[in-house]
Amino acid sequence: MNRRSLLAAAAALSVAGCVGAGGSPGGAGGTDAESGADAADADGGNTTAGEGTDESVPETAADPDLLSTDLVEVESDPSEDTGSAGGEAAIGFAPDEVAVAGTVVGETGCHGAEIADAAVDDDGAFRVVVAAVDRSAPDRLCTQSLTAVGYELEARFDGGVPETVAVVHDDAGGRETVATDRPDDA
Repeated sequence: MNRRSLLAAAAALSVAGCVGAGGSPGGAGGTDAESGADAADADGGNTTAGEGTDESVPETAADPDLLSTDLVEVESDPSEDTGSAGGEAAIGFAPDEVAVAGTVVGETGCHGAEIADAAVDDDGAFRVVVAAVDRSAPDRLCTQSLTAVGYELEARFDGGVPETVAVVHDDAGGRETVATDRPDDA
């Protein structure tokens, strides 16, 4: 169920840039009229075009309460490996939830991903550190090559989503901020 929520948030994020604020300059005529019709259809004709767009941007909070964080490792697609594995993350927003999908780099084939730190600071910014950690047993042999470890992370909040989200990777490439985003940056 959590994975479905993450995928839904990621899908919404990918479309959000296409229908975000500012319209589509140079696009097909009648865009504003189409937006108004879509908003009216979605709520039985009781909304205006401006109200229809509010649903795509989750409510932000200056000091949201972090309720929980969950990380699940996912298979990395070897066909997408360009030799510079890792160091990537995409951030998605849903009401009271932030979803992150990314890839960290492990030093061996026995490395996995885990949340090293997750906190909301006094300014309402959420910062999550995802680390590549050695999960090998003392009697286990591991491949001695850099390995991409895919992950999906969900953070749930009470009172709205943070105003800013930063994703930091702590892996074989060092510790660096790989993605930052705001819910209103559609």
